[in-house]
Amino acid sequence: MKKSARLEIKILVSLLGALLLAGCGQSQPSPDLFALPVSYMVGKKPEVVLARDMNNDEFPDLLVVNSAGNSLSFLEGLGDGTFKNPQTIETGREPFALDVADFNGDHIPDIALCNYGDGNVSIILGQKDGLFKLKTDVKVGRLPIAVKAGDFNNDEKIDLAVTLRFNQLMILLGVGDGTFKLAEAYQAGPTPAYITIDDYNSDGNQDIAMALNADKVRHIKLFLGNGDGTFLPPKKITGGNQSSYIIHHDMNLDGKTDLIASSPMKDSLSIYIGDGKANFTKLEDFAGEKGPHNIVVGDFTGDKVPDIVVCNRRGGSISVIPGRGDGTFIYPHFNYVVGSQPRSIAGADFNHDGMMDIAVVLYQKQILEVFLSKSHVR
Repeated sequence: MKKSARLEIKILVSLLGALLLAGCGQSQPSPDLFALPVSYMVGKKPEVVLARDMNNDEFPDLLVVNSAGNSLSFLEGLGDGTFKNPQTIETGREPFALDVADFNGDHIPDIALCNYGDGNVSIILGQKDGLFKLKTDVKVGRLPIAVKAGDFNNDEKIDLAVTLRFNQLMILLGVGDGTFKLAEAYQAGPTPAYITIDDYNSDGNQDIAMALNADKVRHIKLFLGNGDGTFLPPKKITGGNQSSYIIHHDMNLDGKTDLIASSPMKDSLSIYIGDGKANFTKLEDFAGEKGPHNIVVGDFTGDKVPDIVVCNRRGGSISVIPGRGDGTFIYPHFNYVVGSQPRSIAGADFNHDGMMDIAVVLYQKQILEVFLSKSHVR
């Protein structure tokens, strides 16, 4: 082959490579989905933010777990997208995770809070005046990392599932007065992380899906409930890489629950499409930004199709990943800078305009940022 011909081929290959790289990147600026954030000071090293209506006024409020402050911040929502100054609630050592439900049957939301440093779960009861009162601490074992509320024995009293950092899932059965009995312990290694609860096999009993954070683990686990507070041996669902966070949602609009997991170490997200019989088909993993962790699902683009918003812990951003309605997503995704070390996100309609908004906590700056949706992309 002549030298000039070889040179032409090299130039063509270089141009083709450049075009392919351009096609994989962000080809246009992200749409203007969110207004500028409003910031609120919270405690030291905020670990988790959760959006719930805590005082039954139909306005979402915010709870922030401050892991280094040994405290919980409660911000009452005013219904217009703004919040009152935080009310501080003292907790145990290194609070790490929480969930909300009515534990004592008074129709006022209560809080279950994992104290990582104390090895227990604090039960904090909501009051009619909008304040909170510590009911009890339940010892669960070393390093509780996640907690979720559900009714596992079908007695209409709320129970709790708690994961311990190394290898266990603990089940606490609710008495109905805000106290709990330690029930079964299940081997759940290696390194169980976050959990999510739903009826995945359509038998009327609640089940538990679990992310596993150990190195080289390429599966998640499913604990199918028997309806009496006990669970079958876990079922492995193959796929994913060292997952840390997991939620459920109907991503392909077929009326059956799917699972979404994130891997902060592998910078990837995984979708598992459910068939309603506890069988899941994992779609091809798709790339996230740096350190994707907490996930919120909702319609952020106005097409009535569920999208994903993910908090990128090492990337200083959140990403909106538009869904197609079949469990797959449109690329490139939309990326929004929020500040250094975003730790957790929560989604709700904070100003009652029918659009999902986002709250983000910044780990080192002790800041909660609230981003209101501006207008949907049509």
